Amino acid sequence: RPHIGSDNLRRIVPELRRQFQVLGGRMIFDSEVTDIKISNGRCTEVITAQQSYPCDILLMAPGHSSYLTYRMLHRNGIAFRPKPFAIGVRVEHPQQLINFSQWGRGHLPGLKAADYKLTHTASNGLPVYSFCMCPGGKVVPSAPAEMQNIVNGVSDYARNSPFANAAIVAGLQPDQLPGNKNVDFAGMLAWMEKLEQRVFDLTKSYAAPGNRIADFLLDKTAATLPATSYPFEVFPCDFRQLLPAATIAALKEGLSNFSRKIKGFETGVMIGLETKTSAPVQVVRDEQRRCKGFDNIYILGEGSGYAGGITSSAVDGVKAAITIAGK
Repeated sequence: RPHIGSDNLRRIVPELRRQFQVLGGRMIFDSEVTDIKISNGRCTEVITAQQSYPCDILLMAPGHSSYLTYRMLHRNGIAFRPKPFAIGVRVEHPQQLINFSQWGRGHLPGLKAADYKLTHTASNGLPVYSFCMCPGGKVVPSAPAEMQNIVNGVSDYARNSPFANAAIVAGLQPDQLPGNKNVDFAGMLAWMEKLEQRVFDLTKSYAAPGNRIADFLLDKTAATLPATSYPFEVFPCDFRQLLPAATIAALKEGLSNFSRKIKGFETGVMIGLETKTSAPVQVVRDEQRRCKGFDNIYILGEGSGYAGGITSSAVDGVKAAITIAGK
């Protein structure tokens, strides 16, 4: 599959910024938007800690973890609703195991590292699937805020790490959250924050909870864990103390199914948690992608709740730009 590589992004993004500036754009760093002013259904001013800016059209791409921004927008009357999302873990294997499973050998000339895509529907109805598979990659800390702890995965262009990893997640409806049958926007964000804080509180650090897949399938916690690509400690943990029972049941079924599809899959290591496959909330839009009830406010990309990755976020932005340009 085509792959830019996380390492190449360090060169590509500055070049994109340069092109934006050549076309007349201006980048303002270290300047958090703390509020907006609304008049007659329009944003007229954007306020930061340093200064304020007059506004003709407001396009925001806040990212799926920008809870402070979500709350500021909600406080100003912009409507959000909880949406289905997915949570689970990263699983990691030796890349050679995945190569042998997919290719029947450890190496193929001209190819870097084998990948996989796995899906399963659990008996409780939850979809279980691999997401953001990183061949020849590594698991990295991805804390959305201080004293919250989650993980993610990356691959450099060469895909030459000895490890392969992927998120294995189970979909979840908002009304399936424990004790939250009628969860609203605020409750959804609070539930997710509490979950990510609970992971941090296990060690008061960014060490990651882990388990062997084989032990997890038997409701056991491994006594020790093998070396991983994660830069900090990975400590044995019973994921049942972190994830909802429905998620645990679905992950067990899914991982058991995947272990029949890929020989040796059960020998891998689970590293957690993975909670950011997409935003847990969604802005309410009109047919022109504007925030409903507002004439000039657009919330775009992953943070909008309508995209779940780089490509879909880009498409969301392009479609909004086409709509605005056509006015």
